[in-house]
Amino acid sequence: MIFFIRFITATCLFAFLGKANVWLTPLSNILLAIGYRFFLILSPVFDKLGKKYAVGLALIFSAIGSLLFFSSHEYLLVIGALLVGIGLSVSGYLIKAEASETPSGAAFNKIALNAGSLLSGLILLLAISSKSLFFTIGAGVLFLTALIALVFAHKKKKAVHLPVPKQFNLRRYIAWLLVGIAVGIKLFGVFSVLPQYLIDEKGYLPHWYGIMIFLNSGIVILLQLPLIHFIERFKANNHAFKLVLVVMCLGMLLIAFPQVFHVQHIIGAIIWTLLLSIIECFASYLDVQGSRDGFLLIKETSVGLGAGLTVLLSRELTFPFSAMSVGIVGIAVILIAAILLYKDFRDASKVITV
Repeated sequence: MIFFIRFITATCLFAFLGKANVWLTPLSNILLAIGYRFFLILSPVFDKLGKKYAVGLALIFSAIGSLLFFSSHEYLLVIGALLVGIGLSVSGYLIKAEASETPSGAAFNKIALNAGSLLSGLILLLAISSKSLFFTIGAGVLFLTALIALVFAHKKKKAVHLPVPKQFNLRRYIAWLLVGIAVGIKLFGVFSVLPQYLIDEKGYLPHWYGIMIFLNSGIVILLQLPLIHFIERFKANNHAFKLVLVVMCLGMLLIAFPQVFHVQHIIGAIIWTLLLSIIECFASYLDVQGSRDGFLLIKETSVGLGAGLTVLLSRELTFPFSAMSVGIVGIAVILIAAILLYKDFRDASKVITV
């Protein structure tokens, strides 16, 4: 049931993010991109107050926020973005925390997330032109999902266990914060860099952009489980973690130079999106590693920072400087994180060798 709830909420989230490029102001768009991950920092508060009903309560916040998207007033759109961000980030993290205790659970959570993204791509292909209708349906679905979550929670025996580090370590804290920023940048390559590039080139967002979201989700659904098990084979000496960081750097190069693939044309966009989707499957292993290290919360929180930064650079800078800036920042934070975690990689190697 938790994966079904994740599927529904992901559908609403990615549909909202897709339309945010058109219907929301730059400020509310940035806040939504940041908030849908950053506000999961409130997860411990919801978990403590709502206990096993925390997911349902968080979804009620998101449903109320989506109703505020009806407005054209900046302050109401901002409040709506904050509420949607809080609701979807907290509910998503609580579900992920429960799922990420095992590689298979993390993979199935990612599959549910991308199944929702796939459905959102189909929704965007419908080219719904009524803002009121779009967000009315979204609010209704979120209210219904909140009710389902509350009923399901009533049958659960215990609340979700949130992973925490055994002891505070500033070096590792900063490293995982940077890893999360990198994940957010990679994730929003498809949701911000690509659509803003298309708008810059064509003057509008083509309807076939929905196919890119559909493709991104479909590839992850098909390849996520086998790839995460493949990566797990290299877990000795933290080689799996190192491999994922290298692959993430390759993803940042793709984001920095989308024009090489001529993504303004559908074939080039498909190839570009396909490669980033495969890289996203590798990035899912970071959920497992973050959970094992106890830094899943900080990693997930900073994903919102990376997403917001990507939206900011994509909307405020002109192409090609916008895409190049996003890619360069992504590579920089990955390299800094790797340097900070070098001691852990070295110590792991010594433990295995002895």
